[in-house]
Amino acid sequence: MMNTTMPSSRTPSELLEAAIAAAHEAAEYLRAIDRSAIGREYKTSSQDIVTIHDKASEDIIVRSLLRAVPEARIVGEEGGERPAGGGAADGPQVTFFVDPIDGTSNFAAGLPLFCISIGVAIGEELVAGVIDAPILGQVFAAADGPATLNGEPILPRSTRPQADALIISGFPGPWILRERRDLAAAAGPRLDLGVSAVRHLGSAALELAYVAAGFADATGLGSINAWDVAAGFHLVRQAGGSLRTWPGAGPADAPEHERPSYVACTGPERIELFDELMEELQAARDAGA
Repeated sequence: MMNTTMPSSRTPSELLEAAIAAAHEAAEYLRAIDRSAIGREYKTSSQDIVTIHDKASEDIIVRSLLRAVPEARIVGEEGGERPAGGGAADGPQVTFFVDPIDGTSNFAAGLPLFCISIGVAIGEELVAGVIDAPILGQVFAAADGPATLNGEPILPRSTRPQADALIISGFPGPWILRERRDLAAAAGPRLDLGVSAVRHLGSAALELAYVAAGFADATGLGSINAWDVAAGFHLVRQAGGSLRTWPGAGPADAPEHERPSYVACTGPERIELFDELMEELQAARDAGA
């Protein structure tokens, strides 16, 4: 349930500035780390890990955001929900959705394919987002204008036809394999054979940023959290892309960033096979409810 007790009158551009600054502070911290021997802990499984740096990065981001927007509510992957603080102004509630390191397995292994993701909502509407890939030197950002990469506007691009499409996604992934093994076992090969290529980067936020930028035609997952996708969803829309979401076992009227299944495409044209696979997953979930 969205907390509406601490409103704010800040503009999307002002909120984006705060998010970019917070991401930059965390990026500076992460760039300075020796990633050759990072310890890890397990949250729910060996596919779901955390490091001390995830927690430290989130702390840096939260402090920076609250300095700039003390009235904000913050929902972070590591710290959970932090209710709105003081300094409120008139207007609806501001929420920052924070993933301090998206792609922690890559980060812990020394791969550069990880990022900081901060999405911003006013009320239940996404209005801004930044995805900062510290080692790659890529900062994707958007408020109420065009999406940008390192400050340069991202030009809209059409989605390639399905047979020529490059998909970047880990779908179905271990979560869907555990939930719907038969469906997942068939879905992966159908997607592999139905498009030109499927690549898995290990970071949902970075995959969304790359689709927004036109580096790939589509991405999607069947089980996700708001902090993973809020920034990326906004980037895709502001770059001229298209997005479909499915509610899973949650309410049908949930905001798109709080719906666990999605397919994002770089243009308005859709990859029908990918949408069909998500429809089948939703139908299986509905049948098992």
